Amino acid sequence: MVLRASLLLLALTGSPSDAPAPACSGVLTRARVVECALEASPAVQSAVLGVEALAGRKRAARTILPSNPMVEATVASRRGLITGDRDINVYGRLSQELEIAGQRRKRMAMVDAETQAQQHRVDATRREVAAETLRVYYELLAAREQQAMLGRIAHATQLLVELAAQGEKAGLTSRLNADVIGTTVVKIRQQQVEADRRVATARALLANLLGVDPAAANFEVQGDMSPLAIEGEAAALVELALAHRAELGVAAAERDALKRQIEFYKRARVPNPSLVAYAQRDGFAEQVLGGGIMLPIPLPSPLGRTYAGEIAESKARVRQAEADIERVRRQVRAEVMTAFEAVRARRSEVALFDVDRISQAEGHLEALAQEMAAGRLPIRDAVVLQQAFLDLLASYIEARRALGLASVDLAQATGLLPPGATP
Repeated sequence: MVLRASLLLLALTGSPSDAPAPACSGVLTRARVVECALEASPAVQSAVLGVEALAGRKRAARTILPSNPMVEATVASRRGLITGDRDINVYGRLSQELEIAGQRRKRMAMVDAETQAQQHRVDATRREVAAETLRVYYELLAAREQQAMLGRIAHATQLLVELAAQGEKAGLTSRLNADVIGTTVVKIRQQQVEADRRVATARALLANLLGVDPAAANFEVQGDMSPLAIEGEAAALVELALAHRAELGVAAAERDALKRQIEFYKRARVPNPSLVAYAQRDGFAEQVLGGGIMLPIPLPSPLGRTYAGEIAESKARVRQAEADIERVRRQVRAEVMTAFEAVRARRSEVALFDVDRISQAEGHLEALAQEMAAGRLPIRDAVVLQQAFLDLLASYIEARRALGLASVDLAQATGLLPPGATP
């Protein structure tokens, strides 16, 4: 099956200005919000510094000699027992240990595998930060849209209150109708308070992700709640996730590091010889120069060090890593299928709403006061219709928010986050 998977997060908009604005201030598009969050994320910085730390370990593993040369010098006073003559004996010795079984190459290969695992951890961290940022982004857009919608109908609601009060004074309506309108006003104002709280909370969370002081944030997000565009059948998206999920890369790299550790231990069992050079001056004023080779004597376990225990442990951990890889693969499949079905269900839910009818409902909310003032609509009917239209608009906003969040989950599950992560 041919896969067409694309993540449309790079639609950068905004007009250029003569003076460049600060990196994460002003109007931020969806793609720029993610970029700013990745640049400011301490978690991403920590993961990147982990790669730098392993670069230092790689530098240490490149050392050619396993140990520094050893120099020994001795001086002795010599006195004859019969003659009583005195002389000085001087002895010097230089030795250097050598690796002959390729241990250096195996150490470097082991660090390379650990570095690859850490690089996959960087990718996984970037994906988590991008997904968290987009979730907060959608929450902010939904709260802001609800806030704006309630603000537009607040004036119309106030007109209903005034008309009810006028009708009560004129004896045209009862006190009950005014109380019903007052109850509706309280509910709407409650919703406004909650919308204001959601906007403030989402802005604070987004400012935190961007590395900006929430109390002094000077940015605004731009965009709508359109979901991330991910195309492809479920089976194809599963294969894409299995090929590009960083968690699988981490597990595979850790397994490779353990395999290379086994190879290193096997090479480490080979004794390291030492080259020896010496010079001495004895009591007979003779100059002696010499050299040789020194070999350690390997002893069987448990007397000597054979690395048998380390090798057995590493082999068991390799099998453990293989089991972890299978566990992650199953988890990835389940996450992709769950996210895929969630997106499909949310799309079907959003499709239930007619855009023209949504626009008409908001217009009806604003026109209820005029209809009631003209005598074409009783107060109780206006209250009932107002609540029905409010529920419809709130449900539409919630359905679009849920679809946006579901698309973020699918993008994260398939490995399509952050922007540019696709091959």
